[in-house]
Order: sequence, then C-alpha cells, then structure tokens
Amino acid sequence: MPKQVKQREEIAVSAGDAPEKEENTSSAEILRAAAELFMDLGFAATSIDAIANRLGSTKGRIYHHFRSKAEIYFSIQREGLSILFSEVEPIAKEALPPEDRLAKMACKHVEVMLNNLPLQKVAVQSLDLTVISANNMRYTRELREIVRIRDRYEDMFCEVIDEGSRNGIFEDLPARLLSKPFFGSLNWLTIWYRPRTLQKREDLRELAGILSEFAMRGIKRGIKA
Repeated sequence: MPKQVKQREEIAVSAGDAPEKEENTSSAEILRAAAELFMDLGFAATSIDAIANRLGSTKGRIYHHFRSKAEIYFSIQREGLSILFSEVEPIAKEALPPEDRLAKMACKHVEVMLNNLPLQKVAVQSLDLTVISANNMRYTRELREIVRIRDRYEDMFCEVIDEGSRNGIFEDLPARLLSKPFFGSLNWLTIWYRPRTLQKREDLRELAGILSEFAMRGIKRGIKA
C-alpha cells in the first residue's frame, strides 16, 4: 500500500470515521445540518452528537473541521452574512434611483433568506449570541466580529435610505432608525415562514416581492397603513 494512502487512512481512523467517508467530508454539509438543528432546537439544546446524527456520521467527522459547537455557530453566521453580501452588494452599487435600488435590495435579501432558510435564520437572529456571551466570555472577539459584519450589511441599506430621505422619497427620519422596522418586517419571515412541498423558486421570488413591497410602504413618505 502506498505510504500516503496509508497515512490518510490512519488519520481517518484516528478521527473515528471510515477513510472513504472522511475524504468526502464537507464543512458546508456540516454547517447546513447544524443550522437546521439550531433553527429547530436553538443553540443551547443542540449538541455535537445531534449534528453528527443528522449527518449519519460520528463526532470525529465534525471535529475534523470544527473545534467546538460555538465555532460551528459563528461559521454559520459568517457564511450566511457572506451570501447576503455577495447577492445584495452589487445591487447597492447600481446606478438606480434610491427607491428602486432599495426595493431591489430588499427583494434580493428576502429571496436569499427563503432559499437558504436554516442558514439565514441563524445569521439574522441574535438571541443565541446572547446565550453564548452570557456563558463564555472567551467568545467576545467572535461576537464583536459578527456584530461588525452585520453593521456593515445594514449600512448598505442605510446609505440608500438616507439618500431617499434627502430626496423626499422616504420618511424624514435618521436612516438607522428607519432601517430597524424595515429589516424587522423583512426578517420576520424567519419566525413564521415554513417551506412547502413542491414550492418552486418562482413562488419564492413572488413572495419576496410581496414582502419587500410591504417593507417599502413602511418607510415611504406620505403612505399611511
């Protein structure tokens, strides 16, 4: 047996998993399984054992990529926010009137969340960050990093909202203040939305349009409920 192959097998066995399965391990697969459990059970009630069981694997497979449950959680946060940035930031840079640009950004934000619900639910909700912070202060650096990333993402929207307010399109209030109910109406779908069997991407796109238009109505000047 070639020396390199033998070494790979020894590493896999020491991690508590079969060699061929270890070679196929995907960190993205682990993040998605963990996100589903965090979404259903919350951070505190989810264990490494539960994540391994969801994957039909062992804890060795998880620890091959991540040192702890908290590291998985923060990785999900970063991945979810990274997806949002990659989809929304190009729209924020488009040469469109602020109203059209914000509506398009909001629609894409919702569409991304609907298509990646477990990941995005963990990314946009902050309750479990409080749980981690209260139980272990060594995660302060990671917590601050996630907050900075979220703030940068929200700032993209605030810049467009501020431009619209100065142009008389949106309510004459600080952009940061307007962004709170705006994001609240968009992100609330992580609470009530449940994927339906045989639901198509076109259906999700239509729903994203409805929800983003509702959020837009909340900040437009002169529009009453």
